[in-house]
Amino acid sequence: MPRLLFARQLTDKDREILKKMATSADNERLQRRAQAILLSADERYRVPEIAPMVGLGADKIRKWIVRFNTGGTEGLRTRDYRPGPPPRFTEDIKKDIIRIATTPPRSLGLLFSNWTLHSMKRYLVQAGVVEEISHETLRKILKEANVDWRRRYSYRPSYMLDSIDYLNKQ
Repeated sequence: MPRLLFARQLTDKDREILKKMATSADNERLQRRAQAILLSADERYRVPEIAPMVGLGADKIRKWIVRFNTGGTEGLRTRDYRPGPPPRFTEDIKKDIIRIATTPPRSLGLLFSNWTLHSMKRYLVQAGVVEEISHETLRKILKEANVDWRRRYSYRPSYMLDSIDYLNKQ
């Protein structure tokens, strides 16, 4: 026969906090959780009896009783959970990447006039902006910022400008 699960004995402080949560109109989920704990601890209702009373499944009632028993009233609050790994690049690093992508390569002392993802990646690693970055991540950062890294920079030495103007006048 399975062991019965109940919420632990409530302290006066716990009871006061749970009653506030149970009557709070701000968060309906938190309200149901608090009601379930009060029913389990004070009234000694079993999990299958509590479930229809608060409109939650028996598995969820068990989960919240266990979380309350281990974490107190704070255990009833939803944890901030973001799936996946944390972001690899801070906003400051992203701003540096965007600044470099919008700077003509020649003005940085490089021997080419246009960025490619490969050349930009190489420069970012050599300049110490990032330890490593994939081409796809670099492309996504630039796309997110609406930066056209393929913008063509045309540079003409000053001695060529006179001859181009001369050719255009003829």
